[in-house]
Parts: sequence; C-alpha cells; structure tokens
Amino acid sequence: MKQHIIITLFLILGISAFAETRLPSRISEVTVYRSGAKLTNIASVRLTAGSNQIVFEKLPVDMNPNSVQVRIEGKADLLSAFFRRATIELNQPNGSAIKALQDSIETVNDRILRLVAENEVLSKEESSLQENQKRVGAGEKSTLSVNDWKEMTQYYRNRLAEIKNRQLDISFLRRKEDRLMAVMNERLSKLNRRETQTSGEIVLQIESATTQTLNISCIYFITKAYWTPAYDLRAEAVDKPLRMVYKAVVSQQSGFDWQGIKLKLSSARPLSDNNRPILTPQSIDYYVARYQPNLDDGLAAGRANSYNLSQVQTESRRDMAKPSAGPGDLGEVTDEETLEQPEESTSGEEFEITAPQTIVSGTEPQTVRYKEEQMEAIYQYHAVPKLDPGVFLLAKIPNYGRYGLLSGTAQIFFKDTYVGQSEIDTKTVSDTLLLSLGRDEDISIKRVKPTDLAYTPKFLNNYKRELVAYDIVIKNNKKIPINIEVLDQIPVSKQAEITVELEEKSGAQYTADFGKLLWRLEIPAFASKTLRFKYWLKYPKDKTVARP
Repeated sequence: MKQHIIITLFLILGISAFAETRLPSRISEVTVYRSGAKLTNIASVRLTAGSNQIVFEKLPVDMNPNSVQVRIEGKADLLSAFFRRATIELNQPNGSAIKALQDSIETVNDRILRLVAENEVLSKEESSLQENQKRVGAGEKSTLSVNDWKEMTQYYRNRLAEIKNRQLDISFLRRKEDRLMAVMNERLSKLNRRETQTSGEIVLQIESATTQTLNISCIYFITKAYWTPAYDLRAEAVDKPLRMVYKAVVSQQSGFDWQGIKLKLSSARPLSDNNRPILTPQSIDYYVARYQPNLDDGLAAGRANSYNLSQVQTESRRDMAKPSAGPGDLGEVTDEETLEQPEESTSGEEFEITAPQTIVSGTEPQTVRYKEEQMEAIYQYHAVPKLDPGVFLLAKIPNYGRYGLLSGTAQIFFKDTYVGQSEIDTKTVSDTLLLSLGRDEDISIKRVKPTDLAYTPKFLNNYKRELVAYDIVIKNNKKIPINIEVLDQIPVSKQAEITVELEEKSGAQYTADFGKLLWRLEIPAFASKTLRFKYWLKYPKDKTVARP
C-alpha cells in the first residue's frame, strides 16, 4: 500500500555531506490564480538503502519557500528539506565542434600567411624591375639597339602589369579570408561562451529501508504568473439564447516554459504559505473622512504582484454584476444596485482545461478557451436620442450568478459581425447583467423641435414664461415588431424662483426627482411612432437661465 507523505518545507541552513542525486524534474500540473500560480514538479528516483540526498533542480527562483509541499509515493521518510538558489549553465561547450572550428581557423590562417608571403615576393620583384629599368635608362641605353630597347621595355611593362594584377588578386583573396576568419572567430567565441541563469533548487534528505524506485512530487507557489478573464459573446437573433465563450489570458514569467502541462484556472487568491490564519479582534468606530490623494497609475501597476502571500484573500463568490448601462442612463440603476461589496470570501471557482497546454515564459500572454455556456437573455432596444442618434440592442441576463462570470472584457458579435467590446463587471449586487450588443441600423430615431408649435415667450409680472417642446420620431425598418425603451429628460430646478412644469409627456413614466421621461413601446414592422413632450419654464425676467 502506498504511503503518501505531505510535509511542509521550512528554510533550513546548512549543507548536507551526502552525495547528491540531481533530478531533472518535469512540470506536470499548474494551477494559475488571478495572481500567482501553484506548480507541481514530478520525478522518479532510485533510492538506496539508508540516507539519500535528492535535489529537484532548475526550478523557478521566485517560488515561496514556505509554500512548498513534498509528496512521496512509497515507503520512505523525509528527514529534512530546504530551498536554495543555484546558478545553472544554459549551454554546454561542444568540444568536438570547437576542435573542428579551431582546425578550420588554422587552415584559413595558413592561407592568409601564404598570400602575405607571395605579396612580399611580388613587391620585391617589382622594386628590382624598377631599379633595373632606371639603371638601363641612365647608362646602358647607348649599348642597346632599338629593337633590343623595345623588347626590354615591353618585357618590363608586361611583367609589372602581371605583378600588379596578381597583387590585386591577392588583396581580394585576403579580404575574403579575413571575413571568413572573423566569422569563425565569432562562432568560436559563442561556442566557448557560457550562459548562466539563477534558478531554485529543493534539497531533500530521504531515509529508505530498502533499495527502491519511487515517485516524488514537489508542489510550490510562484508569484510571476496570472490570468485574466475574457469572453466572446455571440448573439444570433433576438429570439435565440446568447452563446458565451469563456477565455483566459494567461501569462507567466517563471523563466521556464510549461510544456504540455495539465492546466487549471482558479478565481481564488490563495493563502500561499501553510501557516494557519489567526483571527484578531476587530474594532468599530465612527467614520472620519480623510483626504486621499490619487495614486499614480504607474505606481499602482508596479505593485500589482507585490503582496504578503499570507495576507491575500480569495475573490468573493458573492460578487455580483454592475449593469453595463446604455448611453444616458438616467437613474434606471438604483443606489442598491451600484453598491460594491467587499471581497470577503475565502473560496474560489476552479476550471480545468482538458487538453494539454504549453505556456511559454516571458512572451506575450496566451489565450486559452475553457468553457462555453448558452444563456437565456431578455432582449430590449434602448435609445437616448438627446445624447446619441442611435438605437442600441441590450441583452438582460437574469440570475447571471449561476454562470460563474468574473469581471473582464467581452468581445461582442451579433449575427457573426463584430460590434465592439463591453466590460462585464461582477462586483455589484444586482442579479441581472446588462450587456450592450451595439447599434441596430434598421431602427432610426431623431429628436427635433416640432414645426407645428409657434409660441412667443410671455411676461407675467416680474417673470418670463417659455414653452419648450420636442418630438421624438422612431422608425422601425425591420420585418418584425420591436420592443424599445426611450429615455429623455426635462430640467430639474435648483432655485425656488425657477419653476419647471411638465405639460405633455405622451404616456411616459415621469420621475420628478431626476426629470426623467421613460417610454416603453412596441412598434410594428415598418411602422413609425412620434412622441412629444413639452414643459413650461418660468423664471425672473431680469435673470438669464443656463439652458441644459
């Protein structure tokens, strides 16, 4: 029967005198958290009877030593363990390649020496010819016939030309050999260069009663890894469910590639050491407001992965969504719905990727797809013509907490057309998630002043009275009827001397505190609808009113 031993490691000073067995362990499983990751390295080792010193080498140097656990499958006892840093060589000099390159360099050098020697001989011959030519020209010309003189002159000319041509050839060959020599010397320098990297090692002292082969796993936590949620949100039609594709953007800077690992994603923020949490008294007092300056974004970003691991808590499972409001949301969301809740939960959801994954260290973040859901949605068209002359299609997802969403960015597709991005915020207590699916160009809306109303401002005692009116014209160019909500507003007075009196609202729901007008309409296919609202504005005639 296998005995599973899980022992927490503590930093132990000192070096063992036992001979070390170094294990080239393999990363088999990784659980990536929102900040940090838990890695599992496995190796098979041959133990002899007695005490054995085993070294798990080439591990991330940023691991937390207090987070390490060891699992031994077999009958053996772990006597001691400690973590240390070591310098490893990333490349080993290739002796045979170096010897062959050195021989090639020596051959090229011999050819260069021969070219240098030949050039020196040619230079001396050239000097000798020129000296003889001067001597003949000075005193021996009278003893030579014309033909002899011509033959001798032609000989000097031809020979000097041959010498110059050969010297040019030698110069060309020398440059070629010098370039080849430079390339080979650079290659030799690279072969002799030793590249090193600092890595971590876990040193285990294990007592075995017999000679045996068993498996050892080391589990530890590193800080230089994270994942962030991302989504693809696809809607085919307003009468079909939404299809949500869950993705994770994973990054790691451990210094070692994760090749073919079993990958898990966790929304928890782990307590990465193994010390039990201690609950201390918590006091409560009156709140005193204090000025808190804004932190520079760069400083905040720099601290993102710097934390005391024993104090990090997990992400709240009770986090709920903040509705992603359409343009001009005039108080549709209540104060309760926008109240953010503190993250107090100590649990987190975990997602396992079925296919083996490879996450390369130090490169751009890699995207992993881990889940897909069909979501029942209530579709609603939404428009605020005062702010935007467009009609937006919204999807309301009730009771969205059952889908395990986390805050992140969603790429939105409607009828296989990319329409933009939307932020999913799960940190509010609303149980309905509101997503914008973009504009619908088949529905037009405009807000205009009516042309059939002509009203001249009147003066009554010391007050001026004006009528303000607007028409909202909606045209449904679709083949099916639509449900649409339209928002507008009238101003809310902040002065007692200024009064605003709503006269006509075309059936809108009116919220006086906000001055909000809300219409919920059904418009048949290829039909139009005109909404009119108007209000009276009264203010002192000697004052000027700031128009909204």
